[in-house]
Amino acid sequence: MATASPSARPRAGAPTLRVNGVDHLAYVTWKPRATVEFYTQALGMPLVHAITANGWVTEDYPDFVHFFFDAGAGNRIAFFYYFGLPEESAPSDLMHRSRHVAFHVDTELELHAWREWLKASGIRVTRPLAHELIESIYFDDPNGIQLEITRPLRAMSDIDARDAELTVRALADVAESPRPSVESLWRRKAELIRKSTEGAGL
Repeated sequence: MATASPSARPRAGAPTLRVNGVDHLAYVTWKPRATVEFYTQALGMPLVHAITANGWVTEDYPDFVHFFFDAGAGNRIAFFYYFGLPEESAPSDLMHRSRHVAFHVDTELELHAWREWLKASGIRVTRPLAHELIESIYFDDPNGIQLEITRPLRAMSDIDARDAELTVRALADVAESPRPSVESLWRRKAELIRKSTEGAGL
């Protein structure tokens, strides 16, 4: 098994550069009218910018429109419409549920108010689902993109960051093994915890 594991912390001497949040997430749409109506009317996100171009960077890049919605707090969600391209087939259910966008609200009251609004708008939405530090509702946009509205159940702490570091170090090790499994991850994580406590003299 691999012994070198990635660190979740910046390396010593790394530059102090940091990104400042998400500027925008970009997706492709073949339904621009429905997409604009959904994001402006159902989600209340203003349409704030659009780029129209004949190709891009390379000569064979298709002509497109790239349009942006304001998702709040300086964040945007954007869509490409490509002229002349056929619509792609839908992703598998697993990939559909994995590749999603989560929007933040602060309170349980806001989360439930959003659910009632979406239901009243004719949008299928799940019941609130709690998982670890957040509670969320899920629904799809007109392009089949899964969206989530989520609220925190508690603030993330240093303990959460330490646990995440151990989990991902264990994952990096077992993912390179012949038969990775969640059980082997748990065993590897236990080894890392034992080593860290022994090293600390606990």
